[in-house]
Amino acid sequence: MRPEELDRKRLGDRIRKLRTRREMTQRALAQAAGLSESALRSYELGDRRPKDAHMERIAKALDVRPEAFADCRIRTDQEVIHLIFNLEDDYGILPLKGSAGITVDPKSRAIEKAFRDWGEQRARLEAGSITQEEYEDWKDSYSPFVRVD
Repeated sequence: MRPEELDRKRLGDRIRKLRTRREMTQRALAQAAGLSESALRSYELGDRRPKDAHMERIAKALDVRPEAFADCRIRTDQEVIHLIFNLEDDYGILPLKGSAGITVDPKSRAIEKAFRDWGEQRARLEAGSITQEEYEDWKDSYSPFVRVD
């Protein structure tokens, strides 16, 4: 599969996953987003890539941030590793000494807050205070600039 086909398929899978989590049919999502059902189907199948305006309408209809569909085009473990290495310079994300954990340099308050909030939500999930679906919904709608309960 060519890289652009893989990108479209991943995006389509992500749209379908969020739609089914919302217990919406393709027809319901298409209507809510102001799209044709056939267009939405072709997006989910990875046959076509939605325009940015359509992605924003789909995100709004699913009640998620448009960034939930961001594709960093990461396909291999090696690419993940180097992305993480590059985040050190760009965002101050660093390994903790002697562990597999990470820390965030305060030069990025938004990312520092996101990691703190993420850790709190993850702890709530592990404690059984929220469901996996609630945890996924939290991640998909998260913004460090808006308080999300």
